[in-house]
Amino acid sequence: MVKKISIASVLLLSLTSCIGYKNATPEKIEALKNTSEIKANIEISDKWIQDKEADSPDFSYQWMNELITTELEVLVKEGLAHNADIIISKEKLNQIELSMDIAGSNLYPSVNALANTSNNLVSGSHIGNLQLKANWELDLWGKNKSAQMASVSQYYSAIFQQKMLKQSVAAMIAKAYYLNIAGQYQEQKISQYIGMTKDLEKIYLIQNKVGTANALDLSNIESEIILLNSYLEKVKNANSQSRRSLEMLCGKYPEGLMKVNAEFSALKQEIPPNFPLSLLEKRSDIMAQQFQIESSFYEVQEARAARLPSLNISAAFGAAETNVGAISNLFSNPLIKVGGGLTTPIFNGGKLKKNVEVKTSEQRQAVEEYAKSVLVAFNEVEAALANLSSIERQNVFQKQAISSLERNVDLTKRQIKVGSNNSFVLLQKQRDLIKKEMNIIDLDLQQRIERINLYMALGANGLEYF
Repeated sequence: MVKKISIASVLLLSLTSCIGYKNATPEKIEALKNTSEIKANIEISDKWIQDKEADSPDFSYQWMNELITTELEVLVKEGLAHNADIIISKEKLNQIELSMDIAGSNLYPSVNALANTSNNLVSGSHIGNLQLKANWELDLWGKNKSAQMASVSQYYSAIFQQKMLKQSVAAMIAKAYYLNIAGQYQEQKISQYIGMTKDLEKIYLIQNKVGTANALDLSNIESEIILLNSYLEKVKNANSQSRRSLEMLCGKYPEGLMKVNAEFSALKQEIPPNFPLSLLEKRSDIMAQQFQIESSFYEVQEARAARLPSLNISAAFGAAETNVGAISNLFSNPLIKVGGGLTTPIFNGGKLKKNVEVKTSEQRQAVEEYAKSVLVAFNEVEAALANLSSIERQNVFQKQAISSLERNVDLTKRQIKVGSNNSFVLLQKQRDLIKKEMNIIDLDLQQRIERINLYMALGANGLEYF
């Protein structure tokens, strides 16, 4: 009899995947994506390559390679190994992985051991019981399998979220790195500017003695030097805070003592005019959202299955002992029980039905969040490209202005040699030149930051975290 029940159970179990469970196939997920209201209003620009065959492996990241120095690589590796947020994320991922294993355990029978004893103090009788109990819920409608797959999808979503975190940390380290370089340049230029302003003050003192400058001129130049020193102190503090940020990102104590030794080298590689759409589809945040859609697909399936009857098979094997009737051997009275039970919801105040509606709504939300992440990705790419284009034009104008001013300074020096000009005018023009050079430093910094932004917007898949 037991053998017949076991065979029937196995046959019934083999049919469970055919009754209610459905896989979240790429076609089904794509169909869900197409229901998005956000997507319906998005018209993708023609400059994006729509052909799926034009995949990202052929896409060149040479324009990003120019930014990578040996020093930066060391800092990024250090940050990925010791950054506090990344270390915490590893534990979160571990928790999700364990939850996935827990969800999968519902597909298998549960076995428990039971032992008890009782004594009648009046009659002196004694009864002992030792049993192994097994219970198995047959997954007729795929409820437990759906729960497991929802957990698996959550796990893969978390993997891509962690990958996005690593990419973000690497990008922040790179930005802080170049911010430190720019800060060092700025300190040097401001110190030069202050030195030239002090030279002007000396000329004013001489002019004051000969009567060509007055006390107001001296007061103005003194005030300017004081304000410049105050500005230099502000820049030094900002640079110190920038170094602390870099130290924090690398998992170090924020002393503000870290120094970078690189400089701004010329960027020669041009950014490609077109991008494969597959680059954005592989972005870590978009992939994470896609697995959220998969998870919601299985959660809806699980909620629907919860409204249907459930079938449980149970079995118990054990033995009992008693001092009544001269039975004293524990295994002289074996117990073998096999049974099954059917449970079906009848009335629960509409809770299960509402739960299906909630999960369906969460699925729609996941679809819209996916569409939003794609829209955000497009915006980030377009914004970075527009900023880079503007910076390049500004750079051209600034370099033209510097070139013109440098010629002017050379002409002024020649005029001084022949006595048709003076050092006062020369110092004023040299100070103007330093201002223009400081503007170039800002533009060089912005250009590198926007390249990093574009690299992140395209998915940061061309290089392994730089």
